[in-house]
Amino acid sequence: MLKSLHLVCFILFVALTISTAQVDIIGMGHNDGVVVTSSSSIAQANQTLTRVGFLPNHSAAAKLSSQTTFGVTLETIEEIAALGMEDWMDAQLALPMGPSMLDQVKAYHDYRKAGENDPDAGTSMIFWDYAWWQYHMTESDYVRQRVAFALSEIMVISRNSGFGGNPYAFGDYYDILLKHSFGNFRDLIQEITYHPSMGEYLTYINNPKTDLDENRFPDENYAREVMQLFTIGLFELNPDGSRKLDGQGEPIPTYDNDDISEFSKIFTGLMWGDRDPVRNQFFRGDQNRESYTVPMQMFNDMHEPGIKTLLNGQIVPDRNPVDGIADIEDAIDNLFDHPNVGPFIGKLLIQRLVTSNPSPEYVSRVSAVFDDNGSGVRGDMKAFVRAILLDEEARSCDAVNDNSFGKLREPFIRYVQLCNAFELSTASGNYRNAMEDINELINQKPFYSPSVFNFFQPDHQPIGSVEEAGLVAPEFQIVNSQSLVGYLNGLNSWIIRDQPTDEWRLYGDEVVPENEKAYFQLSDEIALAEDDRLHELVDRLSLVLAHGRLTQRTQQIIIDALKEFPSGDEEELDERVRVAIYLVMSAPEFLINR
Repeated sequence: MLKSLHLVCFILFVALTISTAQVDIIGMGHNDGVVVTSSSSIAQANQTLTRVGFLPNHSAAAKLSSQTTFGVTLETIEEIAALGMEDWMDAQLALPMGPSMLDQVKAYHDYRKAGENDPDAGTSMIFWDYAWWQYHMTESDYVRQRVAFALSEIMVISRNSGFGGNPYAFGDYYDILLKHSFGNFRDLIQEITYHPSMGEYLTYINNPKTDLDENRFPDENYAREVMQLFTIGLFELNPDGSRKLDGQGEPIPTYDNDDISEFSKIFTGLMWGDRDPVRNQFFRGDQNRESYTVPMQMFNDMHEPGIKTLLNGQIVPDRNPVDGIADIEDAIDNLFDHPNVGPFIGKLLIQRLVTSNPSPEYVSRVSAVFDDNGSGVRGDMKAFVRAILLDEEARSCDAVNDNSFGKLREPFIRYVQLCNAFELSTASGNYRNAMEDINELINQKPFYSPSVFNFFQPDHQPIGSVEEAGLVAPEFQIVNSQSLVGYLNGLNSWIIRDQPTDEWRLYGDEVVPENEKAYFQLSDEIALAEDDRLHELVDRLSLVLAHGRLTQRTQQIIIDALKEFPSGDEEELDERVRVAIYLVMSAPEFLINR
């Protein structure tokens, strides 16, 4: 029986002599005057005496998984506990990216062509939805998946604007996020800058140089957002994420309208990557769906010539002949080298993965790793992500009692966690999920942000105690009567009624194969659903879903409710399990990930 309702911290076995050993239970930072000696290097005395803990236990392992993944099974939690958090994290960081989502989108398109016997059959956004779902239901690069999703909420493109319902645009763009989640931040910014999906979303594709006769000036959209949202933010920051102040005690802006204007000149001359140079360069023309998979190309005759003055006084020279690519390289270096990037992006990722209100010390430690990974490399995302997720503040046992720590679980992440925790499976290994009903219920699914500012903003403060305490709670920006009721109705549909996915047809008269319908695997839980084992069932669900945070009172309420349901046969036991999952995933201890 699992007994891990709370974090079990700091059991230290100290060998006092060769012939005797003594067990001390110490920690939670209470280490004043304690001196530890050991004949074995595995004691890790310093780590044990801090708030981090000696070896991972199941609750600590489950907490790590809740911050680093879209949810895992009990078996994966046990794997993390056995390997140790650092070793498991290093193994995850070493995993290669899985199959290309773009390739999967193309495969679905080919399937439609064959099914309709039409080589010119059109595309559908269902191809993208299915590709995303297939990847996340079958691949084991859990940390990469969660980081890429976080990046998709920072470097936003949205299907709510443009793209003509083209799934190629999103498949190729998400591949970039997956690839560079463990790459280098500069490479990430460069690939995003040249990607036609971003070019179309922020309207700088086919962006020509100034023409005073036509009263035409470079588009400023990307120039603004690449600074405000993707790299440096609005105000100069200290390494700990706090704002620098001028002599009058006011925040110092990182850029102004003149800077936006100068950067907008940089991003002129970028056209569709598969455009014939002889054709009209100002209009989109007849490019096909795969145009979104080819990086934009530079047309120097459309690029703004002359000197451009960037941040911190950096001058882009008046190149002769005009060289737009060189100008963009200078601009990306200018942003990448800005001291704001580490604390700005570091805090955003901490908020998406760990806690809405990280301490200045936490941000500072993470920022330092962005600046230098220990080998003199700036922007190493693998080291950056590792620092965020293994930081002492993220792993601390104190967090369970700290009301300022943690974050509201995003509704979409709750949904995917449900599917992963209980091994949603198909007989064929092929997964379909249009996620349309999910989006209608919870107002969230990949690339469905209402604007470039994401589903919610990082500084959102709900009215009330959070605002009064000077804290932020970004995810609460999409909490309203519709999304709250929608989530509970969703749980009822997904787990109680056993309708977890939208298995739509891929073409008009297709019959969805029975072996591509998904079902939860609940046999382990059903074995614990009799009255005398309900405490084990609820304890197990508390661990897998809420890393052991359900209080005794909450657990007893759930147990008492479950006893009201009959348990005469397996079907009734199955119903008990589903109700138990529903109640655990409705509990505050689950909804707030702390």
